[in-house]
Amino acid sequence: MKDLRAFILIMVILAFVWLFTGGPLRPSSKSGWFLNKPQQKAAQEVKEQTEEITGTKSSAPSKEAAQNFSSKSSSASSPLPYFRGDDGRPQPSSSSRYGVSYGDEKIGASASALLAVSGKSSSAKSKIQSSSSQSSVRPDFATLKTRRAKETNPNEEYLEIKADKKNKSSMKITGWKMKGKIGLDVLIGKGASYIYASIASQPQEDIYLKPGEKAVIVTGKSPLGTSFKLNKCAGYFEQFHEFTPELDTECPLLRDEEPPSNLINNDQCLDYIDRVSSCQTVVSIPYKYSSKLSSSCQDYVTQNANYKTCLEEHKDDSDFYLPEWRVYLERSEELWKKKRETITLYDDKNNIIDSKSY
Repeated sequence: MKDLRAFILIMVILAFVWLFTGGPLRPSSKSGWFLNKPQQKAAQEVKEQTEEITGTKSSAPSKEAAQNFSSKSSSASSPLPYFRGDDGRPQPSSSSRYGVSYGDEKIGASASALLAVSGKSSSAKSKIQSSSSQSSVRPDFATLKTRRAKETNPNEEYLEIKADKKNKSSMKITGWKMKGKIGLDVLIGKGASYIYASIASQPQEDIYLKPGEKAVIVTGKSPLGTSFKLNKCAGYFEQFHEFTPELDTECPLLRDEEPPSNLINNDQCLDYIDRVSSCQTVVSIPYKYSSKLSSSCQDYVTQNANYKTCLEEHKDDSDFYLPEWRVYLERSEELWKKKRETITLYDDKNNIIDSKSY
């Protein structure tokens, strides 16, 4: 009887202590049978393992997401078919609802699903990075220069298009157009990259500018009847035609060519050959020189100091072509205003390449 009284006294004291520390209002009083629900602990372990594998750290999951995961995953620490829910009532575990005996298998499946999602995310991120890398590649471009656009003579009025030297490939400018404030669109046509000496109508082809090359766009008519690319022999044309700007007259010199064997020791002939200027076509030799030269020497000079022979001798040289085109718009009147003008260059898809105002 004495022991019973002591027991009752101890229980009363414990009851007062429990009430003093919060009693039924304490959060732990509403947590059910377990301090940490097995399914929540398992969910947390899966989350931590997934973060370690994927190398990502996400923010804390929402309460709703935790509850959803809790309701679908099974207990990893106990094979009991039932556990108490938040309201303290027994609930069927996920193992009995989904036909899985133990929670580890379900948690493993959840982890696999999370890893699959992470893999898709990494793949998408890789595609974005690849796309970003491709978009960062520097595009080819060209610049427009007004040069002598203010000239009133169409044969002296010209612009310049220059391909950037850092371009990765050649740019086709055939089909490009230029437009001023007057509103007239002027197309760039085709031209001859190789100028034959004895053909009146030169074969036409699209005009391409290699990196660093330029095209002089002349408003007027071509002295050769076509747009053309300059080569190391083209300076011969300057002797009989007028070009703006002037052509380069640094053709291969006749004295640098190997003379025929019968003239190697002919000093008078070699002296005259030294006098022949670069890019000078010798049609006939003045009498004061011809009277001292043999007929074979005169024939050699007149047959070799010209564009045709220069072309035949040097067309295969690595430096035969110069980095410049002469493009003629074949207009009889000026195109660009002398002042308050804006000239815009478009490509064949009507994209603006460059624009200049003065």
